[in-house]
Amino acid sequence: MQLRRDLIVGAAITALAIAMIIATQGFPRIRAMPYGPDLFPRIIAGGLILSAIGIVIEGLRSLRAGAAEAGAPPAPRVTLGAFAFVAVAALVAGFALLLPLLGFHLAAALVLLCAVPIFGGSLLLAVFMAAVVPFALHYVFYSLMRVVLPWGVLTPYAW
Repeated sequence: MQLRRDLIVGAAITALAIAMIIATQGFPRIRAMPYGPDLFPRIIAGGLILSAIGIVIEGLRSLRAGAAEAGAPPAPRVTLGAFAFVAVAALVAGFALLLPLLGFHLAAALVLLCAVPIFGGSLLLAVFMAAVVPFALHYVFYSLMRVVLPWGVLTPYAW
């Protein structure tokens, strides 16, 4: 049952990603830039395809583990379920509210400090990601793509 559900979810995510890639075919090109507005939707679609592959692989692993433990009673599973949906919605809303006040770097760091432990990462990983990821994203958006990000309270230190 788990494998079938994972295959259906993986196929649905892959179909969504393919639809995104097809939809970007008609996006206009910008002559002065080596990339256009189709870049990020295609990157997201690639990430969705990788996620779908991971879901299917996890389903196959659970099938294999289920066959090995056919005689054992099923272990209780703790899942995030609806909490994950609420957590993601709250994190996105919090980021949107904090962005104009604190700026991109601090808002992103706070969201990562909250998100990583919620979804199973260690506090050490959360601190590392909060310290590194906002600056990596700043480089991609600001330096490579020329997208201005709000600095908020860090405006005196903007470069």
